[in-house]
Amino acid sequence: MRLLRPEVAFPLAYLLFLLLAMGSYASPVTSQYLRFASPGALPVLLTLAGVGLFILGAVLAERSERTADERLLLGAIAFLSFYVLHQEFPGYLLLAAAAASGSVLLWLGITRFASPGMIALSSSALALLALGYTLSRGVPLFEPVLREQVAVSPERAIFHGLGVVGSSMMLVSMPLRISLPLVSLLVAGGVLAGFKSDAIAIALSSCAAALLTKRLSVHALLLAVAFALLVLTLVSTHIAGTAYGTWSIPPWYYPLYRAGFTFLVFSSSVQLAFPLGLLHGRALLDVSQTIASVAVLGYTQEHIITTTFFGPAVLDFGLAGVLIAVPAGAYLGLMYRLSRSPAGAACYAAALVHMLILIEVGVQPTSVLFLLMLLYLSQRAQRR
Repeated sequence: MRLLRPEVAFPLAYLLFLLLAMGSYASPVTSQYLRFASPGALPVLLTLAGVGLFILGAVLAERSERTADERLLLGAIAFLSFYVLHQEFPGYLLLAAAAASGSVLLWLGITRFASPGMIALSSSALALLALGYTLSRGVPLFEPVLREQVAVSPERAIFHGLGVVGSSMMLVSMPLRISLPLVSLLVAGGVLAGFKSDAIAIALSSCAAALLTKRLSVHALLLAVAFALLVLTLVSTHIAGTAYGTWSIPPWYYPLYRAGFTFLVFSSSVQLAFPLGLLHGRALLDVSQTIASVAVLGYTQEHIITTTFFGPAVLDFGLAGVLIAVPAGAYLGLMYRLSRSPAGAACYAAALVHMLILIEVGVQPTSVLFLLMLLYLSQRAQRR
């Protein structure tokens, strides 16, 4: 399906995001909450240039016959696993190293010997265990303090990553009467965990994988998109209302507000970092995604603030940061080329949806780790 090609899906999603952002500045309902900065022409031009570079990278990778060196991939996965764990648990250096080594060995074994069905079931089971641990402390959807605590926790990362992989693999390798209820359970868990991106990623990636393998129709994908918009609107409005006490924006305006706010943060980042950069690597290496709250918005207390796909790279390196679009496009183009097998289609669907989420969230180490693991799994599936 042409709509799912990387040079089509990513640019269309980014343009939709820009239209929502521009609409938020024109709407009297949302514009009153978005007066802390002005979008300006330069951030829009940089974004459009970046989207063009993304298309170039994707097309070149699709036409190439090259793949990634698996030894380098494993090395990068091991390093990023250690870095993320060390950032999360800075006082446990040896434990982080041991956990990173163990996770890499486990991934190596799974990708070499497990079938897609086995990967689907094991990934989903581990995702549900991580969700169970989170819910044993309360329901983050209804407890703002708990939601803030688990936002960048290892259990949340495990649920998101393995939930997306498990649901996508399920719909390409198992009967629908079994896979659909399990996927629905994972989606419901994402909603209860209070993070819309988890539920949206699981729903969209599984439906996209099934569409690529012709196990579901286009109508199913449209229903998944409608569900994603519903989750984005209702859950986000509920979270905003419980987190900040008062919230007067009608639910159907929240996607506009969210896009407008995030793009204004990107605009402020451009003003601070153009042309040579400001943080020189600290934003891209920020696992907690809180650095923009202090460096850009001037908060005295750190908060999770998203900056768009290009935000961290531009904040670090200014104009040169937009060049991150080329390897990002090449990555997704390679993943699309590897999507001929059912397992490859599941990996590509998971990678595509994650990249679409990053349009709003921004690139950070855990996402790069997740994407590299998908690439390794996809290449192993092709070789098998």
